[in-house]
Amino acid sequence: MIKSGKYKDRPALIVESDTLRAVLLPEDGAKLASLVRLCDGKELLAVKPDAYYRRLTYDGSYVDSECSAFDDMFPTIDPYVPEAGPYAGIPYPDHGEVCRRPFEAAVYWDRVVLTVRSQLFPITYQKTVAPASDGGIDISYRIENCADHPFPFVWAGHIMLRGEDGMCLLTPFENGAATEMMFCTDGYEPQTLPRDRLTGFAPDTGAAYKFYYLDKLPAGYFGVRYSDGCHLMFTFDAEKLPYLGVWLNNGAFQGTYTIAPEPCTAPFDAPHKAAGRGYSSVIEPMDVFECSLHIHITD
Repeated sequence: MIKSGKYKDRPALIVESDTLRAVLLPEDGAKLASLVRLCDGKELLAVKPDAYYRRLTYDGSYVDSECSAFDDMFPTIDPYVPEAGPYAGIPYPDHGEVCRRPFEAAVYWDRVVLTVRSQLFPITYQKTVAPASDGGIDISYRIENCADHPFPFVWAGHIMLRGEDGMCLLTPFENGAATEMMFCTDGYEPQTLPRDRLTGFAPDTGAAYKFYYLDKLPAGYFGVRYSDGCHLMFTFDAEKLPYLGVWLNNGAFQGTYTIAPEPCTAPFDAPHKAAGRGYSSVIEPMDVFECSLHIHITD
């Protein structure tokens, strides 16, 4: 089922399968603002309790906006300005450009197609969301480079899942897989913090930290297991999204409790940082990058 609706005070499109309800905000970066488990109405994403949605303007602060749920990060996470090449001097915005833009929405009986053209680059970004035959939700992406030169980028899913005690992160990595810490709350020893679970909600003081797995994903999946035995799983082509970052927030950031897996085309939060470490993420001239995520619940 696909229908129009509201999320807080914002216009929304609702895509509902047999097990999940996905709420999208076309005018707010095509954000996946809510993901509800239909059997019991449980919200699976980390959402803000306010009645009004804090919109992210084109030049606004990402962390001071709604900063919740599932935003698309493209063409970067960290802001930066290329020093050379055809885009020298053009700022890549903080947490990317697409989450700041209104999308055009085309609604069909079986899918929603959301499209935006970059203000900064010759890029067309398209996102299609549809109910899946197994009761899940499918999200597919098509990013076209319309220029006659390569486009360095990072695509990442900024997937903020609502934290719960007893919740466990599931990945195909073995215990002890190589990781690199990006940041960590002061006063904590990064090497002692778990990579696969929250440590307990401590508003404003509990550790918040992000790391990347340095090796490619051995298989195309990640997810979480809840204390009730339910699994929320994300599956995809690991050739298209080969790397995984993880942000665990036990309360230090904005007093929220969150597991945030970030599947991505390259690690380290920006194209130049990835390239500097030997990780390539480029759309070739007049070419297209495509990837998809399948979200589903299992027992």
